[in-house]
Amino acid sequence: MFRWRMREVLLTQDAGLFGAVQDALSDSHIPYDTRVINTGSQNRRTGGWGRIGENVNLEILYYIYVKPKDEEQAGYVVAECRSRMRR
Repeated sequence: MFRWRMREVLLTQDAGLFGAVQDALSDSHIPYDTRVINTGSQNRRTGGWGRIGENVNLEILYYIYVKPKDEEQAGYVVAECRSRMRR
């Protein structure tokens, strides 16, 4: 499905949360699409010196999208995963 017809239910830099939400959505039989964007300087091929001062833990963005009809249920799934990750 075209991503512009889908709703974003998660944007995070936490790979653990990203994986947990994917697992929970699959267990709930909610179809989803993902997108991963690397915003780090190595992605832009600037060489090793471009990484000085960068926090490499924060350079990857993880997105999860669902169909509009599944948005509310997926929101509950994401909220449950977030609360479990905080414990």
